[in-house]
Amino acid sequence: MILIADSGSSKTDWRLIDEDAISQFSCIGLNPYFVDKTIVASELNETFSGIHKEGVTEIHFYGSGCSSESRNTIIAKGAKQVFPAATIHVYHDLLGAARAACGKSRGVAGILGTGSNCCLFDGEQVIQEFRSGGYILGDEGGGVDIGKRILKAFIEGRMDADLEQRFVKRYKTNVDEILENLYKKPFANRYIANFSRFAYHNREHPYISEILQRSFRAYFQKMVTRYAEYQTIPLNLTGSIALYYQEVIRKVAVEFEVKIGNVLEKPISGLTLYHTNLGAE
Repeated sequence: MILIADSGSSKTDWRLIDEDAISQFSCIGLNPYFVDKTIVASELNETFSGIHKEGVTEIHFYGSGCSSESRNTIIAKGAKQVFPAATIHVYHDLLGAARAACGKSRGVAGILGTGSNCCLFDGEQVIQEFRSGGYILGDEGGGVDIGKRILKAFIEGRMDADLEQRFVKRYKTNVDEILENLYKKPFANRYIANFSRFAYHNREHPYISEILQRSFRAYFQKMVTRYAEYQTIPLNLTGSIALYYQEVIRKVAVEFEVKIGNVLEKPISGLTLYHTNLGAE
């Protein structure tokens, strides 16, 4: 049996492949920045309480925060306690996005979820990527960037009166409360990203439409166009922002002469195909 995981900070999607049968599981996010090997083992024991654990021979874990050997070891050691017979592979979530969206083909792969990222993929491995400054310095095009632009417009009084009324009615908040959440409470990135939903529900409004286009233009300018081949191979995307705003993204892509390939909300289905040798060649 083979286990495949796609893990974010809040949720982990699992697929168990047993011959021709595929089963779905989920648990909390297993980001090694926030969990230790004991928590990993406890979550896996509970999540897979009903399966024969010694029968699992491979684990392919793609996770947020899994970008160094020391952090990857946290996941691997926790998983080994539960699945002693398994060979465990831990990868960064960017490689997961690339394998899911590109399959076995060369392409530029991007993540547009709460945050954003981008890389050049050769059909098996990430061969070029650039560091991201995270939600404070980067993440252009992601939910946190869109939410930040919405909040900035509200705080600075730049929204049209009708749009501002919709905002207040939806969130029942004010500037002081927003600033309290931004600067004095934890998980500011999640708080900010929540406001990207306002953009989605009001995406036909000219002011919001312009915000979205500026956010995605920044993604193309600062991330996608850094790759020499960006106009000759497809840009394949994963993430909720990529899926729900793909109409706007495709419009902006035309400006940069970029061809959009696959767009997936979650990588797990594509990763399942990749590891069962059914991915695109």
